[in-house]
Amino acid sequence: MPLWRLVAPRHRAAGAYRLSPSVLGAWGIEALMLDLDNTLVAWNETIPPPQVRAWVEDLHQARIPACVVSNNLTYRVRAVAELLALPFAHGRFKPSAAKLRRALAVMGTAPERTAMVGDQLFTDVLAGNRLGVPTVLVAPLDPHESFRIRMVRALERRVLAALVKRGLAPAAPEV
Repeated sequence: MPLWRLVAPRHRAAGAYRLSPSVLGAWGIEALMLDLDNTLVAWNETIPPPQVRAWVEDLHQARIPACVVSNNLTYRVRAVAELLALPFAHGRFKPSAAKLRRALAVMGTAPERTAMVGDQLFTDVLAGNRLGVPTVLVAPLDPHESFRIRMVRALERRVLAALVKRGLAPAAPEV
């Protein structure tokens, strides 16, 4: 796979909570692997905002399996996952696909129908593309992040612009 394609998201959304069951169905997605920081909760927080809690409840009601996959500390991942009544996957750090394979096993879902949803190209999208699953890049929930992440985001913006210019990524959020 060419290097550019490894970080190219298949879809983009203004937020994970915008991925309604009908949108997911239209995209052929039946299950989700969800990043934690700035996808489900603001950076360094443990309480998801109301729109995320309502969205996860909609996923439960629609019987759409979801699993949290995060590079964060296990106790924090567990706390948020339990609050949302979601399983979480242990394993190597993203962009290794090992954690995502574990999530697929936990949910018992097919890779081609399970999307990786996250806010970063170099961890979430790269891990999903390495595994060959659909990827959805979402806008971060909160602009307040660590200095290191802000530096990575600057590079990611340039890479995303190049991907869009090459026709490898959607130009704007689709939902």
